[in-house]
Amino acid sequence: MKKYNILSLVFIFLLSATSCQDFLEEENRSNMESDQYYATAEGYDKLVNSAYSTLRTVYSEPWLFAAGTDLFVEGRDAQPKGISEYRELTPEEAAVEVFYRNAYTAIQVCNTALYFNDKTATNANLPVRKGEVQFLRAYYYFLLVQNFGGVALVTDRFTAPQGSFQRNSAEEVYAFVLKEMNEALAAVPENPSEFGRVSKRAIRHYLAKVHLTRGYETFGSREDFVQAAALADAAIANQALTIPFETLFYPGNERNAEILFSIQYDPGSIQNPQSGGHNQNYWFGPYMGGQGAAQGYPQRAYRLVPTMYLFDAFTQNDARFDATFMLEYYTRYYDYYDKSSERNNLNVRFYYAPKWASSPADIAAWKAANPTRRNAAQVIPYSAAWEASTSTALDNATPAIKKFDDPKAAFGNPTSTRDIFLARLGETYLIAAEAYFKLGDNATAAQRINEVRKRAAKPGTPGAMAITPADVTINFILDERARELAGEYHRWFDLKRTGTLVERTRLYNRDIRNWFNRGINPFEGAGGALKVLRPIPSRALILNEGEFEQNPGY
Repeated sequence: MKKYNILSLVFIFLLSATSCQDFLEEENRSNMESDQYYATAEGYDKLVNSAYSTLRTVYSEPWLFAAGTDLFVEGRDAQPKGISEYRELTPEEAAVEVFYRNAYTAIQVCNTALYFNDKTATNANLPVRKGEVQFLRAYYYFLLVQNFGGVALVTDRFTAPQGSFQRNSAEEVYAFVLKEMNEALAAVPENPSEFGRVSKRAIRHYLAKVHLTRGYETFGSREDFVQAAALADAAIANQALTIPFETLFYPGNERNAEILFSIQYDPGSIQNPQSGGHNQNYWFGPYMGGQGAAQGYPQRAYRLVPTMYLFDAFTQNDARFDATFMLEYYTRYYDYYDKSSERNNLNVRFYYAPKWASSPADIAAWKAANPTRRNAAQVIPYSAAWEASTSTALDNATPAIKKFDDPKAAFGNPTSTRDIFLARLGETYLIAAEAYFKLGDNATAAQRINEVRKRAAKPGTPGAMAITPADVTINFILDERARELAGEYHRWFDLKRTGTLVERTRLYNRDIRNWFNRGINPFEGAGGALKVLRPIPSRALILNEGEFEQNPGY
């Protein structure tokens, strides 16, 4: 799909850095009024593309997706403490406000695109475009309801400042999301002509996920899990996972057969290569130094580093460990990609010896296998120091997550122009497995999980990765999601959905566990309520003239 910068339209909804007059701003960069332009075939297509582009903004920061979970802790540099450790989370938290503002701004772009759908010059694609935008708007409300519970359902296009919004219940928001996604399902094609546009398969994946998530709510029911299982199986459509895990994420392979929905990027849509693009490749790994532009390594934040739980979740037979982490870092980091056919002849600068190969004898054997290129390597054997902290985090102290590497990116942040995967087939199998588990059908759940693990098995070891129905528990499903989806912006939602956020972060997140070890529950907020929802931003409440209650705990 062609990528467009958002043209002629900047919406600021509910929140403003300056005054109430900034509820809504429109910037006209052409000689034609926006209403006239959006009523043309060209203008409307660009308006719809701008609705897709809002995904970039909503996913511009990782905190609400990855921080404060069992998979990532603070490295040498700070995360927002409120998000990562909960105790200091308040309605003034900037990261929450940014997400809330961006989500509602995106919703207003969608509302505008829906408003002009039946006011546009003859266009055979109008019903399809309406379905695409309905899905996008519903997707944003799904993100909002998971984070905040009930929120204001705003479906009108604004042409003047609006100052009064009523809060809908979470049950009402879920009903709206399902209604809109089902209408979109009827409108979009099975196989769009342009990669990246919403397809029926993508919507089935998300309908399954919405039903799965609602099923855990007090207003959910067993029927939600029935629907989730059926819709996930329909999205799978008998397609096996045949692409090797590393190939699935290999730079340049973003348009592969297992990607159901992604945020689209390309270099042509980036005005400044030093600051354009996105930063998924930036967050998950150690700082490597400041000479990456000359020496061929990426800039990394050292702010979201893997927990020991994440390292320990893998076994020796699981190819996803090697495909997720950069274990052999050559003299030039990006030579792993740029000289992939010459790896056996490249000198190793760092070797991160995994748990099953960290003994002195193992390391000696590794060097002896190719002494010319390995003897001078700095070996960093598996240890608790891999879970880097402010006191242990030397440069390159922990293996980098390499799934999101972009060797074509400029040294800087944000500079990657790889697509960001939002929905892919491996997760669809795991959604189906979780739904079947909730229905008490562990046999089918194990079958779906084994499809994922069969692809993950190293050559010659498929039997070692297979599980039985007796192995299926919610914790095993979450472990499998950790192995399959680390860093892919799902984890906080997984823990929130399954009601395991407090339990699993207490067990596996060092920073949160430290609070509990001091006799303090960092989740406990005002009135003893737990902070398992994000707070409604203070400025949204202050500027709102309607009745809008804060979430419990704040």
